[in-house]
Amino acid sequence: MKGMSPARTVVTLALDAGGTFVKGGVLENGLLWPELRLEQPSLSEADAESIIARLADLIIRLADAYMGSRLAPIPPVNFRVGAAFPGPFDYERGISRIRGLGKYENLYGLPVGTLLRQELKRRAFPAGSPPWMRDLAAADIAFGNDAVLFGLGAAMRYPRERLLCLTLGTGLGSVFIDRGQVIRGSDGVPASGMLYAEPFEGMPADDQFGRRGILALADAMQARQPDEDVVDLARAAALEDHAAVRLWHAYGERLGRMLRPYAAVFRPHRLILGGQIAKSLPLFGGSLTDALHPMHLPLQYEDDPQRQVFEGIGLLFSGTDLTE
Repeated sequence: MKGMSPARTVVTLALDAGGTFVKGGVLENGLLWPELRLEQPSLSEADAESIIARLADLIIRLADAYMGSRLAPIPPVNFRVGAAFPGPFDYERGISRIRGLGKYENLYGLPVGTLLRQELKRRAFPAGSPPWMRDLAAADIAFGNDAVLFGLGAAMRYPRERLLCLTLGTGLGSVFIDRGQVIRGSDGVPASGMLYAEPFEGMPADDQFGRRGILALADAMQARQPDEDVVDLARAAALEDHAAVRLWHAYGERLGRMLRPYAAVFRPHRLILGGQIAKSLPLFGGSLTDALHPMHLPLQYEDDPQRQVFEGIGLLFSGTDLTE
């Protein structure tokens, strides 16, 4: 209608802050652009100023790539920035509580959101900056737990189901979801909503079902050489090395026994797995399924977990509670 201002396009710049790389994607009005993905080294062991600068670099690269990809004029853009970080992290206030993970240690206690906004504003106002940089500097910034975001992204395809979602990588990420909502402290779910701190055979689950847990189990079973990592153990099992096959069978059996009491009460419709270790599901899925008996819980591996995280980040601004 004449006289009305054009509607703004809502563009969410999504960051997944891993220990080695920060990966970025773009959602336009809630829809992911699968062809627009970028990544760069995270410098997660650097000083705080360098980490913030690198995050700002990727945000600006994503915005620039998006703005440069359009062939026709578009209405003004309403930018938003969402970031997935591992815990512990005060997601609501944007303050890092990460310690002892070997990454982002120098962000501990710092207001990451505030620092990132200051860096974007600093870069937006020099002469010669593109006009959209000022819109970017005014963007809302929000944070969420990486495993929770993965689960909520996956749950978009199963809006009526109860899901137990795990990310198996450096450690154990987890989230319980009922019809798109994160569940905590009820239906057999821990008060935190997560399993990483839950005890299993005298140790936190996080220490047993990520990379360091598999390596410790392999050492206890005398199933690896000192220089072998998880990928080597997976390769050996695929080649039917007896010790490696036994290791992955034991890993699946232990994971199933750890999950069984929670799944027995929560009763998910399916178990969704993502992360580097989940790529080896054919090696441990059988023993995992057996250990969950008498429950018949379908196992599902997400071969593009990054997509699920980015789509989950799109929900950060919808009012859904994505904190730890």
